[in-house]
Amino acid sequence: MSILLAGFLLGLSLIIAIGPQNAYNIKMGVKRDHIGAIILACLLSDVILINAGVGGMGVLVEKFPTGLVIMKYLGAAYLLYFGFSCFRDAFKKEQEALVVESTQPTVQPRPVHGSTAVITAPRLKSRTWLKPVMGAMALTWLNPLTYVDVLVMLGGIAQQYGQQRWLFAAGALLASAVWFPTLGYGAFKLSPVLAKPITWRYVNFAIGCVMMILTTKLLLH
Repeated sequence: MSILLAGFLLGLSLIIAIGPQNAYNIKMGVKRDHIGAIILACLLSDVILINAGVGGMGVLVEKFPTGLVIMKYLGAAYLLYFGFSCFRDAFKKEQEALVVESTQPTVQPRPVHGSTAVITAPRLKSRTWLKPVMGAMALTWLNPLTYVDVLVMLGGIAQQYGQQRWLFAAGALLASAVWFPTLGYGAFKLSPVLAKPITWRYVNFAIGCVMMILTTKLLLH
């Protein structure tokens, strides 16, 4: 049980900080844009990465640093793109700012003095899960710090437990299984508040700033 708990606590410490993956989950959760598929993709990625790290793949990462350099610049480019998209959404016109789900325009009569009508603007949402999931995959697999944290650090610590290292891995996977649904569906539940135009602007602007900071940190690493 202590080994399982150690894996859980380390896994939680690695994913709980606001990084590109978490920021993306918050943004897509607020938008209610296929968040279930995104969470599943993140969980499956962690299953692959954690098992690879515990299985000893971290040695390959240490032996081929050139691969991490390539990933660093690809990841930085995608972080810049994602940050730009957040700033773009933050400064949209008010009638375009609320884009949390896909609906058709509807016309509703006013309850009082009903000679005029209220047109509810369509809300934009990805038609399929493919684009949102690909975005999550890019922020996961193009981040070289993911390989350093999971394959090298977590994998290296797991080796200390010998044959029980897989119990340690199970604890780390349990942390992911708790964190990603909590974060994604938490943002989903809070979307009626967070998706108000003014709040949505602040959310996007804050995430955009985080992306710029993370890009700088990544390039200087």
